[in-house]
Amino acid sequence: MRRVRTMVALASASGALLVGLGAPAQAAAPVARPAAIAGPDNYPFGSYYTLEACRYFGDSLVAGGAWRYYSCHYEWRSGEPQGYYYLYMYN
Repeated sequence: MRRVRTMVALASASGALLVGLGAPAQAAAPVARPAAIAGPDNYPFGSYYTLEACRYFGDSLVAGGAWRYYSCHYEWRSGEPQGYYYLYMYN
């Protein structure tokens, strides 16, 4: 009886792993970026609730040497409960 329970437990665990491996990954929906701000030498990096958070991450990325400078733009889009500060990085 113990062997049967062990075999059933192993079979169900391996079956669950196989089902999980075959499923597609859950991805977030792409966010539309405004064409007026996006350009060839800038990159829309992220969105933040506060200006302080946007500046903090912009400063840390510039200090790391990966980017030359940044800008934070406040935007409110229809259908969203509040506006966000969007961080754009420039080379």
